[in-house]
Amino acid sequence: MSESVECSELPSELLLPIGKGLDTRIEILRFRGVCKSWRSAISSSDFIPRFPLNFPNPSPPPLRRRRRRRRLALFHGEADHLYQQTICLLHETILYRLTPSASSDKGWLIKIEDCKCEMHLLDPHRERYESESDSPNILPSNFVLLDYDTVELTRAHTLELQSLIRIGRVNKVVMFNDCHVFVVYGDGKLGHAKCGDESLNCLGEMDLEFDDVIVYEGQVYVVDRFGICWWIKINDSTLDLVKFWNPCGSDSLKTQKHLVESDGTIYIVDRYLDREWRGRYYACVVGFKVYKKNEWGGEWVLEDSLGDRAFILRSDCSLSVSTREFFGYEGNCIYFTQQNRIHVFKLENNSITNADLNEDKVYNQTTL
Repeated sequence: MSESVECSELPSELLLPIGKGLDTRIEILRFRGVCKSWRSAISSSDFIPRFPLNFPNPSPPPLRRRRRRRRLALFHGEADHLYQQTICLLHETILYRLTPSASSDKGWLIKIEDCKCEMHLLDPHRERYESESDSPNILPSNFVLLDYDTVELTRAHTLELQSLIRIGRVNKVVMFNDCHVFVVYGDGKLGHAKCGDESLNCLGEMDLEFDDVIVYEGQVYVVDRFGICWWIKINDSTLDLVKFWNPCGSDSLKTQKHLVESDGTIYIVDRYLDREWRGRYYACVVGFKVYKKNEWGGEWVLEDSLGDRAFILRSDCSLSVSTREFFGYEGNCIYFTQQNRIHVFKLENNSITNADLNEDKVYNQTTL
């Protein structure tokens, strides 16, 4: 049996390829913090964030119609020019579970986005605390990263559009295999592009309206407004939509469906609204229903309890957390955003309360 070797004695020719294989700044920082030899093997300045990436404009070009009046023709010419000047960037953020190394029973849910010069820590929900005594869950303003354990939970993607003309709304963006990007539009259309493409292609029939898209067990699935789940079969040069699971939930135009993976099982969450939401920028949430995939058949089962799990419905991703592992969350609840505020839906009594949280605001921004 070969003798074990201390990590500080590993040869540099082995450390260098390991360091170059790390793709996030937090991995680089933890790698360089192991010991002196590891720190000298790779420089933090050598890390070049992959994101943001240039991405095709998800909005269709302005309609070209015959106009008799020259002024309108000039207007459409300007619209074409502004459309061509639109810049679209694909961003990636990573959600982690951050726990103190000395006591790792509970931790915080944090979101990190690599920037060109620094790494930002963002609480996925809370804008700030009034003071450290306000909550025991607050992260220290200055902390040593090696004093904490980090577990990557999921990666979320968003599109940043820099345009001088009004563009269509994008509900969800998912990246698959670091290459395929799927976009669900506000009107229910489904778009696809590979990194480096100049435009997006629409998938599915014109009458299909999709609500959400998810990567689950190494495959991409979408759900339409009828609750039918479709498998996106990725071939060498084509994409096919395959009807995969039976419909569930309501087919009302006043519902919006979300796909959530929880503890290895996929769920459909029906969000009930006070009005038809497509084409609108605001509709009030009046309730939720949760359906779990029956692993022994093709049916969905209505769930009346999530146990100690909490579902978090975000604009860029949806996830499930265990309240035994995270501060600040209550079990059997759904956390969601409405009018830039976080609300909580409790399944036990179907009540909605204000969580007094603001989503996606930097509360502790520091260069690590």
